[in-house]
Amino acid sequence: MLGMTKEKQSGHGKRPRLQSSGAGRQAVVDIGSNSVRLVIYEGPHRAPMPICNEKALCGLGRDPAADGMLNPAAADYALATLRRFRSLLDEHGAPPTQVIATAAVREAKDGAAFVAKIRELGFEAEIIGGGQEAQLAALGVVSCEPNASGLVGDMGGGSLELVALSEGAVQENISLSIGPLKLMQACGERASDAPKMIEAALQEVDWLRAGRFHTLYSVGGAWRALARIHMRIRSYPLSVLHHYEFSRADALDVCDLVAKQSRRSLLEIPGIPHRRLDTLPYAAMVFKAVLLRCGIDKVMVSAGGVREGLLYSELSDEEKKLDPLFEGARFFANRLSPEPAIGEAVASLTETLFANETPAERRIRLATCILSDIGAYFHPDLRAMQAFEMALHAPFYAITHRERLQIAVALHSRHDGKPPSSADEHLLGLISPEERLWAVRLGLAMRFAGALAPKAPAALAGASLVVEDKKLIFRAPQDRLPLMGELPRKRLSALAGAFEAAPVEDYF
Repeated sequence: MLGMTKEKQSGHGKRPRLQSSGAGRQAVVDIGSNSVRLVIYEGPHRAPMPICNEKALCGLGRDPAADGMLNPAAADYALATLRRFRSLLDEHGAPPTQVIATAAVREAKDGAAFVAKIRELGFEAEIIGGGQEAQLAALGVVSCEPNASGLVGDMGGGSLELVALSEGAVQENISLSIGPLKLMQACGERASDAPKMIEAALQEVDWLRAGRFHTLYSVGGAWRALARIHMRIRSYPLSVLHHYEFSRADALDVCDLVAKQSRRSLLEIPGIPHRRLDTLPYAAMVFKAVLLRCGIDKVMVSAGGVREGLLYSELSDEEKKLDPLFEGARFFANRLSPEPAIGEAVASLTETLFANETPAERRIRLATCILSDIGAYFHPDLRAMQAFEMALHAPFYAITHRERLQIAVALHSRHDGKPPSSADEHLLGLISPEERLWAVRLGLAMRFAGALAPKAPAALAGASLVVEDKKLIFRAPQDRLPLMGELPRKRLSALAGAFEAAPVEDYF
């Protein structure tokens, strides 16, 4: 077990064995070469959601002393930051907290002494090795993409971790000392020497073969910043970085753009921390070298990294098998739906309506049904757009941008009877007309259920919807007939119209 706070070690507020329904706050403090970060998570342990994400660019790996010791000013800044984090954690009830230190601390001659000072603040930090850091980065990706296959690349300040994944299983891994801070120190004023150093390091890794990996899973702040730049170049309409995809050609263009920009030009790009500007060109050089050496076809940004991998590694085998999308959707439904069980009932009602759906479509339908009533507490005029925006930006895992948009369109249609207006066409363009129609049909089915049995899941038991011979048939036990008033019939007719069918009621 990696480092915990003293409260946990002493047994006070001891963390129980995680169960499939496990939930609650937990935290990770990550002491990296460039940044020191605190993330407090809440929600289901299979899909932990960050509610507090604090970072300070302390630069522990910047300008180390000539004798191999940590830079004193950077170390003092890091300790001051950790004191603040200790206070924040106490304000949050001192949740179970794991504390790790990576490349800068493990390579410094006074790394152990620095960790001793951290212990005096109430943290039990652990220095993790490069191989362990690589493993955790890969597990972080797997936690968000359970069946991921490809190459995980975690670009930290002092090192690059590379891991081979096959259907969610971790294979070869390595940690290379070619982080941007290390390259800056090695190159001095001659940044043009960096590509040779990078290539020399990559050549030592015999399993990095061209054609082996189709996808590069991008982890780490510097590489995520490159993806953010590409988003802005494209005027991409969705700001969520997780599962953002772009081609090798586009990635190479971004790398060349960043490598050639002056500091002043980089300053003009929104969303990039100023203290990351000098390291970004070096991160781009490493990114480019990995893309070319492995012949990567596409890049996918992952929200999961070392911190998420740390939490995932503690789960039981049974918990790891849970679908993080369903766990996250239930978390939102339990807090925002007056009757969370309505989602499961609507899912059963629509099972036969989408009888020919693919497994992927079924998964998205079930997740959408779980979320079907999350707009209930908003003003009626705002429910559709609030639910739409929430689905677009909620921290859901194991979901593509297109699937996220399908859920959003379905929830908008559930509350408004139609997809968003033409003002959102730039967003709707991310999905095909067929995918949009599928989402609208699902939304109208949920809208009918909401009119027939509002907040009453038991009333939907035994009922079904099915399309047969150009008829959309609602079948239900005879005692449900009194529920079928003017509004439910109007919405059943709208649902039938979306299927180009006639509405029919059949009671038994």
